[in-house]
Amino acid sequence: MFGTKIITDGKGIKEILDRRTETIYPSRQEAEKRLESGNRLRIYYGIDPTGPDIHLGHTIQLLFIKELAKLGHEIILLIGDFTARIGDPTGKDIARKPLTVEQVSSNMKTYLEQVSKIIPENLFKVQYNHSWLSKMTFEDVVKLASHFTVQQMIVRDMFQERIKNEKPIGIHEFLYPLMQGYDSVAMKIDGEVGGNDQTFNMLVGRELEREYLGKDKLVFVSRLLVGSSGKKMSKSEGEIIALTDEPQEIRRKVLMINDTMLRTIAELCTEKSYKWIDERQLEGQPPKNPRAFKEELADELVRMYHGEKAVNESHKPRKTSGGTNVVSSILAAGIVPSVSRAKELVNQGAIEVNGEVVKDWGFKTKKGDIIKSGKGIEIEIEKVIDK
Repeated sequence: MFGTKIITDGKGIKEILDRRTETIYPSRQEAEKRLESGNRLRIYYGIDPTGPDIHLGHTIQLLFIKELAKLGHEIILLIGDFTARIGDPTGKDIARKPLTVEQVSSNMKTYLEQVSKIIPENLFKVQYNHSWLSKMTFEDVVKLASHFTVQQMIVRDMFQERIKNEKPIGIHEFLYPLMQGYDSVAMKIDGEVGGNDQTFNMLVGRELEREYLGKDKLVFVSRLLVGSSGKKMSKSEGEIIALTDEPQEIRRKVLMINDTMLRTIAELCTEKSYKWIDERQLEGQPPKNPRAFKEELADELVRMYHGEKAVNESHKPRKTSGGTNVVSSILAAGIVPSVSRAKELVNQGAIEVNGEVVKDWGFKTKKGDIIKSGKGIEIEIEKVIDK
């Protein structure tokens, strides 16, 4: 049984579940019952170090497990240092390129430092899945694979899409959900937390725990950040804010977020109260003042990732390399993704250089110039690169 619960902000289980979860297996009611039973549940969230940065999307699950930790439950952060070498096929139209041990080791070098920006280190334990997966024999793998059929694996959308487009599916890709599922067995887990793109993998783990341990694992499927394109916000599209981004870069990215995303990010990725959020944007309504909301949201994310002192720093112009003219400068600074978009902004009178609106694509820029876009992004040219 629990000792004293350490929750201090008055949040109940229902509010915690409602804010960040989309679906719960076997049911929301069962989850509430178990979480309030007085038994200390062992709940984990896994991250594969396929890249060096933990980003905005990860903070949804991290803030959720932080709440569960404050209730007194045992929280495990699992670093998927073995599974990362194989790569999760979820959402991929081609097989991932396998990573080397060295690449994975490099990627996860600062993971714990990044995670501790969101959840204090004293509230979670850390495990690495190479500890058990690397020790499995071929016999163990065959036994593991015997619990599922090819038909169960092949029905996944991305595999169906590859078959349709005559793209290959590696047999090792069928093994990934089995490996992630076995993590639950190895750690004797009571619950797992993950994004809705991980639902299949987490349910495999639920089935394996039932088979191996006779346990009925809770699966908490969190909501995902969906970008303006209607797809999961991605690093490749430059939409995702990394916890390692500099304060000015965080502000730049927040100011470029589509207005429709503001309430969702505030709900899922911050600990701001619903009262604070409602004052800025009521659910189902447009933001009352999008620009002001973005500024305050940027302040909050900077505060979370870098501390209070960094908030003022984030309002200063970001020093960056520029080009010899205004178009190449705003492109080099990352204000826009393309030359055509840079020219559009200039044509619209949305670019200022040293306080003056510029409407000439070839306007010369130099070291020390302050360039401001209509979205409120400011940069200072520290060095001119002549291309």
